[in-house]
Amino acid sequence: MDNQEEKKELSLKNIQKKLAFFFPEESYTFTRQAVEDGVASGDFLVNSSQILPYIQTALLDERILEIQINGMSKVYFSRINDDFPDLEESENDAGELTLTEPDYTAGDYLKRMSHVITLPIEPGMGNLHLRNSQKIVIRFFTSTSAVELGTFFQDLAIVRDIPVLRLAFPVVGRQVREARAFRAKVTQDANFNIFVKGKKTRPDIQTEPIDISADGLSFNIQKKHQSMFQEDEICTVHFLIDEEMRITVKGSVRHISKVREKKGIQYRCGLQLEIPTPSIARDIETIVAMVQRAHLKELSDISEESGITLIK
Repeated sequence: MDNQEEKKELSLKNIQKKLAFFFPEESYTFTRQAVEDGVASGDFLVNSSQILPYIQTALLDERILEIQINGMSKVYFSRINDDFPDLEESENDAGELTLTEPDYTAGDYLKRMSHVITLPIEPGMGNLHLRNSQKIVIRFFTSTSAVELGTFFQDLAIVRDIPVLRLAFPVVGRQVREARAFRAKVTQDANFNIFVKGKKTRPDIQTEPIDISADGLSFNIQKKHQSMFQEDEICTVHFLIDEEMRITVKGSVRHISKVREKKGIQYRCGLQLEIPTPSIARDIETIVAMVQRAHLKELSDISEESGITLIK
């Protein structure tokens, strides 16, 4: 075996070890050939430059992260945050000291590929587990796959008076194809609302959807309403687009969860829709396509403004 082949074998064994460490439940699948094929196809992300576009996308598109600690089944939620430098002191014409923004572009810190900043995770008890963890997997979704990245906790930090968590830049990752039904993210400027029919213990609620797929959606709820939804209960939902009622469907509550945002907590409810007719299915698919077109345009605008190629 020549020197080049020996280096290749050592590299593949190193990748195998990392994958088996972060994804032990599937370690038996990480054969030498599977690892070599996965590296070649891009399904295994094995260096920082490969991982960087995914992390940049999660930050700039404000994607929700699922966080798994030490392989436990409990899943926590968070978002990647920017690591803004401190404001700079400068003197104005009157000789007064003022604070000004330094020269910094959103996400610049990620280009150093040294660490990742996240907001504290929810539910809050997970922050204690995370600080004492041996390994962390962060997961988020693209249009084609789940992206899972292995990392470690570094320390607590404060960014612009906001408490945050500093994680090591991920050391390995993988793409899991077709991990769930494709979901289209609803952009903030979309004129798309839903009306959730109330019950005896819950009022009617009009709110904004977060994302939607051919068979489900999630939507924002207020803190006071989260205890009024129960898992597996059936809800009646009306879709309003441009203030026009388009579809009425029923759905089963699959989760009630919360995730931290820069200015507070976002409370969310997820529904699995019951599709009664092919006509309703087509109508929902049309809405999903409309939402996805708007999201792709938003990503293109962000890419053009930032100069960063985002993952769709």
